[in-house]
Amino acid sequence: MGKKKKVRKEFESAFKSGDQTTMKRLLDENPWLLEEVSGELKGEIQEQDQVLAALGIMEDELGHPVPIQEIIFCLKEDFGIRKSDEEVLNHLLEAEKLKLARKEPNGWNLTESGGEVCDNYLNKRFFKLKAGK
Repeated sequence: MGKKKKVRKEFESAFKSGDQTTMKRLLDENPWLLEEVSGELKGEIQEQDQVLAALGIMEDELGHPVPIQEIIFCLKEDFGIRKSDEEVLNHLLEAEKLKLARKEPNGWNLTESGGEVCDNYLNKRFFKLKAGK
């Protein structure tokens, strides 16, 4: 069990520093690591998609850049998801790096690509609700 912990720690360090050679080596040597990393990334992407969906809903409703508090309110009221200011800000900053959202003086806006992510998330969610899942 100690070996996995050491490998995880080494991979995390390589990931943070951007050392792709070490990451590739660790993934090649430890096939179980890819499944773990993929699962974590999938969860992160879903959370980011939720934040972008809430941003899109509030942007449509307000018609101007959306403050973080409004995004948090939408997540809570429309999705039943509770997130702190810090969690939402982290997702927005990551989305900004990916050019899915942009910071404006009075809040946040979706980019065209971010709007597509928002629409895809809402369409999947609506389909699941409609299908009774």
